[in-house]
Amino acid sequence: MSLRPTRRTALVGAALAAGTMLAACSGPAASEETGSDSPVQGGTLEVGFSEDIENYDPHQRPQLTARTISRQIADTLTDQDPETGEVLPWLAESWEVNEDSTAFTFHLRDDVTFSDGTALDAAAVAANFDRIVDLGPLAYIGAGLLRNYDGSEVVDERTVTVRFTEPNAQFLQATAVQSLSILAPATLELDPEQVAAGDVIGSGPFVLTSYDPNEGITLTAREDYAWGSPLYENDGRAHVDEIHVSFIPEATTLAGAVASGQVDYGYVLAASTVPTLEAGGAQVVTTQMPAIAIPVVPLLHQEIVQDANVRRALSLATDRQAIVDTVFEGRARPATGVLSTTNPGYVDLSEELAYNLDGAIALLESSGWDEVGTDGIRTNADGDRLSLEIRYVPGGGDTELMLQLLQQQWAQAGIEFVLTPVTDAESSEYTIHDSPADVTTWSQTRADPDVLRTVYSSFYENQSFLFGHADADVDGLLDELQRTIDPQERLDISEQVQHLLLERGYTVPIYDRVQFAGAAAGLSGVHTDLEGKPLFVDAWLG
Repeated sequence: MSLRPTRRTALVGAALAAGTMLAACSGPAASEETGSDSPVQGGTLEVGFSEDIENYDPHQRPQLTARTISRQIADTLTDQDPETGEVLPWLAESWEVNEDSTAFTFHLRDDVTFSDGTALDAAAVAANFDRIVDLGPLAYIGAGLLRNYDGSEVVDERTVTVRFTEPNAQFLQATAVQSLSILAPATLELDPEQVAAGDVIGSGPFVLTSYDPNEGITLTAREDYAWGSPLYENDGRAHVDEIHVSFIPEATTLAGAVASGQVDYGYVLAASTVPTLEAGGAQVVTTQMPAIAIPVVPLLHQEIVQDANVRRALSLATDRQAIVDTVFEGRARPATGVLSTTNPGYVDLSEELAYNLDGAIALLESSGWDEVGTDGIRTNADGDRLSLEIRYVPGGGDTELMLQLLQQQWAQAGIEFVLTPVTDAESSEYTIHDSPADVTTWSQTRADPDVLRTVYSSFYENQSFLFGHADADVDGLLDELQRTIDPQERLDISEQVQHLLLERGYTVPIYDRVQFAGAAAGLSGVHTDLEGKPLFVDAWLG
């Protein structure tokens, strides 16, 4: 299920920006060969996506399904090792960073071409970063990663220096993020709508040859690909000839298609479907995402959540362990911090996140919600009901079940939680800053504590929950986080801001984001990148 109380080009509840991952599998490991002993060339790989986000411009859309396509068709300057977090050379074979992290000089490989035959050069890299900044709100993740961008200098054909007006300690890691993919100059000249509709040329192992919302996506292998990421097992031509992506939004149908072999790879799957996959002999790929812990976030333009006591009571009234036990059956972790445990900036705040129903009730009563009606819902002296609404697009996934459990738990504190299903079209009629709902949920992945700036600052109209309701203390710390170079100092700042976010009730972390995918029996060579996206260049059909 997707939750979409957001702007027309941003999907709430989908996974955003990049990060590292830890992968574990039920059955064979994600990269383990389960079919033939050596790669087999040829064939069409059938892939099922749980949604179609209808925009496949790597610079515009940050959702994991979109970035999965981007990973196949466009490369990045660097990659990031999912186990160590180390930033690795890719399109850039080396780099230097000046002392205050305001200038990053990249030295490019000399053997890379885009799929239209154009050679990669420094001018192309500079034009990509310029385009992302120029797109502004349309490229809100990438533009945020390029905050305080002061232009790119083409030093020579293979050397480019990216400059910032302020220190930008997070930028090197950001160059591994799909939102900063390097696209061909011919693509940069197109209108954003054309690129969104699939007219995308990159330097990746596949070419996007067709996209139709009714038919799916077709990718074709590049014959001359020879510069794969150091994390790829295969740095040459992909083993399969073609990938066909179909859209199967119903969770059990997608899992059934993988289990029966109609689909070779299903992405992303609901936790409730894992037993179906296991029973069918499919590989289950479980990824613990480095991200913000999946939260419920109060929308501060709504009067009812402008009271910090109400916001904090929501957290105290949440039994996270019970939610995880029911929704994920032991396959996920309850949130113990604002960030997931796999994020480099994680801080253990489990004491602050402990279930405390009595404490929640005390906070509500101290704010005047001290009358309880016959239906168990609290009211204040004016007769207003303590009622909060969330709007969501139903689909039978994990998030929908989580919301139903929250509804039951919060009712015990006297809070009415109204779950309002809406259509995709209805969910696109408002932004996170003018939503008729009182709370929403969100997911953003990235292996850097700077992900906190993306979500919880007031800096970015299309992605920051405190936009228009700035907290000077929070913004000051998040700004300092971006500018601070020393790694330990960055972690200390990250810890301070996470404590503050909980103390002021700006987030209600629920669980650490976990992602499930499934590979049918006979599919070999499947493994994933830093955020759990499958690397189809290494896959083959037995």
